[in-house]
Amino acid sequence: MNEQHDQEPPDPDPDPDPDPDPDPESDPDPEDEMVSEVDPLRIDLPDLSDFYAPRLSGIYESLFRPLQPYLEQQSRLARFAAAAARMQEFAVPRVPVVIPGLNAAIEAMRAQMADLTGFNDAITQALAPLTAGAFQAARWHRVFASMAEAARGIYPENLRELTPGLDEMETLLVDEGIPLMWVPGPGTVQALLEAPDAAARRRLIGQRWKGIANDCEGVLDKVNHPDLQDARSFALDVVHALRDGHTSAAQALAANLLDSVLQRHLSKAKRVELTKNDFKENGVKFRLDAYKFKMACTFAPVWYAHARYHAANGDAIPRTFGRHPSAHGVSKNQYSRINTVYALMLVTSVIKFFDAELPA
Repeated sequence: MNEQHDQEPPDPDPDPDPDPDPDPESDPDPEDEMVSEVDPLRIDLPDLSDFYAPRLSGIYESLFRPLQPYLEQQSRLARFAAAAARMQEFAVPRVPVVIPGLNAAIEAMRAQMADLTGFNDAITQALAPLTAGAFQAARWHRVFASMAEAARGIYPENLRELTPGLDEMETLLVDEGIPLMWVPGPGTVQALLEAPDAAARRRLIGQRWKGIANDCEGVLDKVNHPDLQDARSFALDVVHALRDGHTSAAQALAANLLDSVLQRHLSKAKRVELTKNDFKENGVKFRLDAYKFKMACTFAPVWYAHARYHAANGDAIPRTFGRHPSAHGVSKNQYSRINTVYALMLVTSVIKFFDAELPA
């Protein structure tokens, strides 16, 4: 999807009557290493730099820690392999082993770690020749299990079991402006990822509005940072107004609350950077790989919601939620229950992001 608000799919239900919710929410592999005829005690690790796009140095420490046993045991492993080869009791693979290779991999991980899908499988396959024995297999299984758990830690709770890759989420986050961080619940996220197109996803959000409102309320109830308590209270007002059928009031409050939260907690330069959406003018999209994982996924829909709208230029009022038309294009075309749900998810996601990132 390469177009923004001016060419959105028709809104299936811009302002439907409150119907009962039919389903409320309670909620590379690399190629095998080539066998070499050189030193039988060398193991080549794969170049991991292509596996990761955005910078996530914040989780480097948690991934480096599980690798410590390898660093401490590699010399013993090499001696064990040499002894086994001399005794001809084990079929020692003739593959290279070089510590600089591991060091290079770790440095690559430090610089480029975000989309961790495939990480465990990649290294497991590369080291498969050495992990065939039951003892070594058990050791490496524990190491990789720890690393997989650390990888899941970059996701908020609603995505932790799904662990979707950035490629799966990009269309929803960047092209359609659907918030996925912290809300909605995992069942709705999975349904959104499996939906065939934008119209089906928008329809699904309209159908599940009650469950999504519950998801937002649950996340907001857990916002603890003292600097966010007023924002949390106003966001809960959005939830209550939506439930009571005051959708226009709820959307207006959510849109202005979003602006207030960004104004308070981001510098002007960063706020302009994250909200400057000139897609209709130059076709340039928000770059997920320019930010750390949680910031990228939280603020891509914020960027989408700030698509340019100038009433004085005769711009058509979009039917999808937008910050500017909510303020300057009040109409039945912009104000709807579905758009209110989008706005509520968006402001909830942003508030929770700051709750996790602001210093105590």
